[in-house]
Amino acid sequence: MSNFQSLWIEGNSSCGKTTRLASLVIEWVQKKASFLQKPLILCANSQGKKNLGDTLLRLNPHCYPGKIRTVFGLMREDVILFYPLICQELDLPSILPLRLRPETEQDLATQLWRESLTPELLGIFGGEYDCVRRILDLMPLAATGGVVSENIADRLLESNIISTNNEKTVIELIGNLILQWRKWCLERGLLSYGLIYELYGRYLLPSNHYQDYLKNNYGAIFCDDVDDYPAIIKNLAEFFLNNAMIGAFTYNQTGKVRLGYNADPEYLQELASHCQQEFLSESRINSLGAKIETSVLNFLRGEFLQEKIPEGIKTIKTDLRGDLLQETADYIIKSIHSGEIQPREIAVIAAGLDEIARYTLVTMIENAGIKVKVLNEQRPLIASAQIRSILTLLPLLYQGLGRLSSPDMIAEMLVILSLEDIDLVRGGLLADYCYLPDLRSPSLLKVETFRRWDRLSHKSLQSYNQIRDWVNDTKIQIEKGDDNLLVVIDRIIKYFFTDKTQLNFSQITVIREFRETAQHFWQVQQRLNNTNTNHLVAQFISLLRKGTITANPFPLTTIPPLQEIQNNAVTIAPIYQYRVSRQHHRWQFWLDVGSCYWSQSRELFASSIFLKSWRSDFTIFDNPLSPLDYEIEPEEKRLTRIIKDLLGRVTEKIFLCHSTLDVNGLEQMGKLSPFFLLNDLNHNQNETLKIIET
Repeated sequence: MSNFQSLWIEGNSSCGKTTRLASLVIEWVQKKASFLQKPLILCANSQGKKNLGDTLLRLNPHCYPGKIRTVFGLMREDVILFYPLICQELDLPSILPLRLRPETEQDLATQLWRESLTPELLGIFGGEYDCVRRILDLMPLAATGGVVSENIADRLLESNIISTNNEKTVIELIGNLILQWRKWCLERGLLSYGLIYELYGRYLLPSNHYQDYLKNNYGAIFCDDVDDYPAIIKNLAEFFLNNAMIGAFTYNQTGKVRLGYNADPEYLQELASHCQQEFLSESRINSLGAKIETSVLNFLRGEFLQEKIPEGIKTIKTDLRGDLLQETADYIIKSIHSGEIQPREIAVIAAGLDEIARYTLVTMIENAGIKVKVLNEQRPLIASAQIRSILTLLPLLYQGLGRLSSPDMIAEMLVILSLEDIDLVRGGLLADYCYLPDLRSPSLLKVETFRRWDRLSHKSLQSYNQIRDWVNDTKIQIEKGDDNLLVVIDRIIKYFFTDKTQLNFSQITVIREFRETAQHFWQVQQRLNNTNTNHLVAQFISLLRKGTITANPFPLTTIPPLQEIQNNAVTIAPIYQYRVSRQHHRWQFWLDVGSCYWSQSRELFASSIFLKSWRSDFTIFDNPLSPLDYEIEPEEKRLTRIIKDLLGRVTEKIFLCHSTLDVNGLEQMGKLSPFFLLNDLNHNQNETLKIIET
């Protein structure tokens, strides 16, 4: 349509880019020429998708622009939709594809490669798990950067990023393992993240059939936060723009959260040359950062001797980290109970949220009657007592799994499955005297086996007998052939965890993820024609006990009033997760600001060499290279970008929380330590002035 122009919208955090993009979507939908065409609307992640969807509804509840997709969601959907076309081109069996989860991908690749992982290769990457993970990560890095799988080894050789005596041999082995995995998956219709990226960018996007589909179904493209997009999306966007379709794109110079994780913001920025450019400067949330950014950056550059700590920044400092966590939690609790602030207006942002800090803060704040929300917590399923109990129950039902259970596990299982009608002491006694270990068929014996069973309470006896009777009845059904793992797990959940009043939201979430994990595992094993049920159950138990599967179930839509209640919680998050979620708060608590983790890179191994801007002549072959030579950007630049982003997401106060010693008892001297040096100087000056006045 002639009255529309493609637009490049650029600005820092919280300046209204998403709102501006949403208004353009609504305007285009209302004035589009054909009802058959709809806009292709893309976001960087699921949180961005929700934010944009909410903004569209807020601006115009009656305008339906169509489906909003994440970048990966679009690729996954379209690769599956056009999979027969891809199979035809690659001469593959045309079967319904099945997507692999990362933990399943890791497990299957480990089994496939185990005999080929040489001691030298394991030594480079630090053990089997890390070795397999890093090799697998090379596939999506290469695919999103437009490097085909066959050329990954060449790129590694050119970059000289792996330094070892047998460099060429090791890199050739890595290349062969990647191609072996790729072939193995394609022959079985299994799609990993890396394969989806490659199939989309290498085969689907250049296809005339797919391009005709895009022309016939879409009339425009709208992309939010393209600074977090992979390079191949630039090719998709240019296809729209080169075919007389309009586009609108938002870009954040201080964002780039996924830089080093498959994103190529510098390459995506080239789209600006195709568009009319619009720059947004004012923050729509009246952020504190706009007022103090210059002063804060002066601190980072070391120009702080003439500066005072900016108004709006407060400090909490202790010698020991345990005391820091205590004081931080106490301050948050006191402020909320006084009515000064609501829980949803507070965010605790940590540079790598370790288990001690997470547990301490969550426990203390929740014990004060305040809800806490840990962003993308990523705790292993096996950390849940409910899940451990289900896994302990399975060896009692299936033959030949006795080695996977122990009296301690049985004791915990009895406590959990009885909803604590059996306490831990009585559970231990029952496990010691009424559990019969057996490699083939362990079992729960009659309670009378315990000579002093009369010492057990009536409630615990009743619960134990109910559990034992259920186990025996279910075992008989399994022996008759009703042994499907999913059916058995559903029976367990229905019988022991139906009363949701006994479970909190977190426990329900974990059980949902466990059920989804079991279903995925079973589907993959069926695809691989593995039919030995007892062996599969053992494999499933071992997989979960490794701790690599976390509780992130498919999200459910919550009714708005209930959602509001759940969301009135203090947010706790690592820096990365907080920035990905694109939230803003009145108060931010920056935890462990003296830690070096605030400025350290967390990018994937070799991510820099798969960016479009990388060239082999960047490498200095005459000098030995350090890991820093392969980082995408210098430490100071990365930290400045992170600080600017966080400053744009706070409206009132920042609390810098620092302990002299870290969790290991070592002194913390990170890049943000100058704040506390100046604070000490100001404090000493004030003390001196008081003495003089006296």
